[in-house]
Amino acid sequence: MIRVDVAELAERLESNAAELAELIASFPAQSRSAPLGDEFSAVEHTCHLRDLERDGFTPRIRSVITDDDPVLFGFDGAGVAAAADYRSENTITALNDFLEARKANVDTLRALPEAGFLRVGHYEGSAPITLGDVVAGMLDHDRDHLGRLQTMLAQTTG
Repeated sequence: MIRVDVAELAERLESNAAELAELIASFPAQSRSAPLGDEFSAVEHTCHLRDLERDGFTPRIRSVITDDDPVLFGFDGAGVAAAADYRSENTITALNDFLEARKANVDTLRALPEAGFLRVGHYEGSAPITLGDVVAGMLDHDRDHLGRLQTMLAQTTG
């Protein structure tokens, strides 16, 4: 059996969220709606992170935990962003909503036994993936946004 360190995964999700929060809060208020060389501005990144956590990752986690081999849906972040007016939203409010959703997901994951991370679901037409794979996807997504936000923040001070 593959060993899953539930506490380590939860800690990484929490530390990524804290790092994202620190980065986003570091943007000067006047530059939060400017893309700064990225396709998204800081407020758009924040709203995207909130929406994906709440409307993408949360349902995937719940489905894999409660259903037998559920079909997982994709989350069209670009489509959601295009349909929304993220630049008009308050960055700090969106950030707090992201942090709240992340905490709820971490609490759910922490309550699982190690074997819960081996439960499976699948995307339509794809091979099964484990809950551990879903969490790995969350961590990869976090790293992508951390890197992009770090690059953007450097432009506000350089």
